[in-house]
Amino acid sequence: MPERDDAFLRLALMSVEDLETHIDRLERDLADLEAGIDRPDAELE
Repeated sequence: MPERDDAFLRLALMSVEDLETHIDRLERDLADLEAGIDRPDAELE
């Protein structure tokens, strides 16, 4: 699974600040999904 290896390597090489930013975004996305917001562009349709 080379794509998984590439993704892991990309995360492993991130700075602590970049990794924290990435985690913050994932947590916000998860909170949005749990709240029922699954597509930010759905309002435009």
